[in-house]
Amino acid sequence: MTIGNGQREDAPSSNKEKQLLSLLLLNRPNITSTDMIIGELWPESAPRSAMATLQTYIAHLRQFLVHLTGESSDVVSSTHLVHRARGYLLGFEDLGLDITAYRAMERRIYRHMDEKDYVAAVHECDAALGLWRGSALVDVRAGQYVQAEIEGLEQSRMSVTETRIEAELALGRDHKVLGELSKMVAMHPLHEGLSYKYMRALANSGYRVRALEIYRKLHRAMVEQLGVEPALGLRHLHNSILNEDYQYRTAG
Repeated sequence: MTIGNGQREDAPSSNKEKQLLSLLLLNRPNITSTDMIIGELWPESAPRSAMATLQTYIAHLRQFLVHLTGESSDVVSSTHLVHRARGYLLGFEDLGLDITAYRAMERRIYRHMDEKDYVAAVHECDAALGLWRGSALVDVRAGQYVQAEIEGLEQSRMSVTETRIEAELALGRDHKVLGELSKMVAMHPLHEGLSYKYMRALANSGYRVRALEIYRKLHRAMVEQLGVEPALGLRHLHNSILNEDYQYRTAG
């Protein structure tokens, strides 16, 4: 986990301080309560010295921010990492964070999709996904609050990936996403949305038999593992492909 302005990046050396900084960053622009911080750093049982240790971590983080920004200790304490009555606030407007850029791109992606500007949506999705370098906060020891944020980020990443595929399909680029969908469906065999997209792409590309196989595999897995049938939309898609009344669209 690094922060910086694109020219200089750095991170605290202590695992607990990385964890604390991650929590403060992910909770921006809200105040992170002392209770939340203690629950994050010591999830099982906080030591009696927890408050004193937390204050030491805060002091170290302030020195880290002095080093990172080149600003004085007074400025960092009064503006950048500020104590409030019930916790701490990381007050930077712009830390050059990938997550800040990613969230802005995410908002634009869904605006483009609402406007049916699929070319712009694909471009924005590619840019957002390009910010990822492996799993979220892979080098941070996560407690309950940071772990919840990590899971939210990973879900967001999956949603952006699915949205890019949906935009590609809307543009008639079915062949382009077949390989990616094949791998994703194999990794997420019970994910109905991915199977639906894969079946569409296969049918549009002329692979009717393969599309039917994907449905049969999904149906069997859902019945055996979950005791439920695939969603109605998937069943309708399967029937339309099976009965050869699906509106095929081949690349031209």
